[in-house]
Amino acid sequence: MLELDDMLHGFLNQGFDELAENERDQFENLLTCHDNLLLEYLMGRTVPADPDTANVVNKIRAAAQAAT
Repeated sequence: MLELDDMLHGFLNQGFDELAENERDQFENLLTCHDNLLLEYLMGRTVPADPDTANVVNKIRAAAQAAT
């Protein structure tokens, strides 16, 4: 999905380096999600149940909003 590619690529260029090690682990876990679920998270239509995962999703979303 192009939307996912754009958001994740932008985050890797702008915000990934600022993540703590545990946040990087959560980011990697997000990449194992089905594309449709990941898109729901990144579009803000669904919130991950795990607060650590939700934190990383929020950082990705914030980076995408800052880039526009």
